[in-house]
Amino acid sequence: MYNKNIQDFLCSESDPVVQTGAGRVRGYRINGIYTFCGIPYARAERFRLPEPVEPWEGIMDTQDYGHVCPTRPEHTTVGNLAFPKRYWLADENCQYLNIWTKQLDADAKRPVVVWLHGGGFAAGSCLELECYDGENMCRYGDVVQVSLNHRLNIYGFLDLSDYGPEYEASGIAGMEDIVSALKWIRDNITAFGGDPENVTILGESGGGGKVRTLMQMASADGLYHRAIVDSGILPCQDTTPEEEKENARAFAGRIVEAAGGLECLLQMDNYHLQNLIDRTAGTDFFNWCPVPRTGSYTGEWYNAGFRKETLHIPLIAGSVFTELVPRPRQINDKNALTQEQRYQAIVDAYGEEPAPAISEAFRKAYPEFNVYFASLADCMVRRPTVDFCVKRTMAGGRDTYNFLFAHETGYKGGLLSTHADELAFVFHNAEYIGALFAGEQTWKIQDEIFYSFMAFARTGDPNNEKITPWKRVTPQERNCFVFSKTPGNRVSHDEELMELIGKYSRHAQPRWVKKQTEKESTK
Repeated sequence: MYNKNIQDFLCSESDPVVQTGAGRVRGYRINGIYTFCGIPYARAERFRLPEPVEPWEGIMDTQDYGHVCPTRPEHTTVGNLAFPKRYWLADENCQYLNIWTKQLDADAKRPVVVWLHGGGFAAGSCLELECYDGENMCRYGDVVQVSLNHRLNIYGFLDLSDYGPEYEASGIAGMEDIVSALKWIRDNITAFGGDPENVTILGESGGGGKVRTLMQMASADGLYHRAIVDSGILPCQDTTPEEEKENARAFAGRIVEAAGGLECLLQMDNYHLQNLIDRTAGTDFFNWCPVPRTGSYTGEWYNAGFRKETLHIPLIAGSVFTELVPRPRQINDKNALTQEQRYQAIVDAYGEEPAPAISEAFRKAYPEFNVYFASLADCMVRRPTVDFCVKRTMAGGRDTYNFLFAHETGYKGGLLSTHADELAFVFHNAEYIGALFAGEQTWKIQDEIFYSFMAFARTGDPNNEKITPWKRVTPQERNCFVFSKTPGNRVSHDEELMELIGKYSRHAQPRWVKKQTEKESTK
């Protein structure tokens, strides 16, 4: 983040310099926080598993971010008031990580929080949003914060296992990059003041999906000790791991054929690769996912089951109020709307018939909010997230916590949190984004969710002095901590609302959700 008040700065020939397994790195210190950016943690040939980096002589300057993975070009920056973005140099050799720490002391043993960025498995980077900066999480959370880049889209998730044993794990190469980063952290983080025996993996959206995937991979076992899945659970697909594997291999076959053969695919630059994908497979964001039955990845929790090896790991899973529901185009003061206008918004979203029941269910679930917001409530992420938590506890995952983030701002006349709004609060960076400001409530809700996540990283329990008791999910009790202007633990508070919205919602959904809904409607 941009530092407005620099009080001290240090970067000299010998300080700060840290010895890693591959060589020495030089970062810098600003306002008491040491920063190391762009440390290489692995290397890889195209479509192959990552390998350790080659050792280097002398001192490597690690004071700026490394390459991000190439992605499809973006053609608009709409929405940057709420999500200020950064764009960076891209290269498929993108295995770099960044560290923020208070001390370069092997005895400090601070909790380590590893950030996995969003963008599905196709896009994004560890620096894409300005709020990803780890300085304040390190400063106020008293943790060592790590973020990283890894291979995405065709570079990380194209299943070429039919083309030779060297490509056997190409369908999860991007995830194995992350495993390599976790191994690097295990072997090196002590020198940066971190505790390799207390590592939390934290991800939002696609990053939450990466956390979920790591828990289904034996190759990641023992490399992390707590997990936070934020907005990273979507509706279940009606497929088996075997079907998904077969579909991925067939998809890869079409890509190879369109390229003119494997050798052509191996030599093609990113511009032509992305054009090839567009011509062959279109622009579907969900073409790129970890391929089940590849390497040690078993598949999703809903069709492969929870791995017993990870059920002992404390886990938080949650979402935000609006999530992927489109923001309203009109910029009106929502509180100035008449009761008739608020009700009409619900009718417009769900239809005349269910509107009365949805309105009443919303009032019961969220009495602190304007009933207009019922028209924007998410169930596409909320419902599967609750289901995930309950099913995990039924499988034996005792330390499982659920949350919902619902911060109301004046942006565009009044909005409740949408997809990724919470991240500035999670990183303790809300002060940098004016569109998220809502008076003193802004700092209160930031403290509540930030210190809950930091307490969880430290102990595996999110309870702390900033909040009232947050209870675990159990098979009998669907506890959820709601971060709102009336925060607290609630039990099964919005089940009726979610049921109604799931049945009548007209909001856009991913293609497999539509198929699933169509199947259910014919039963």
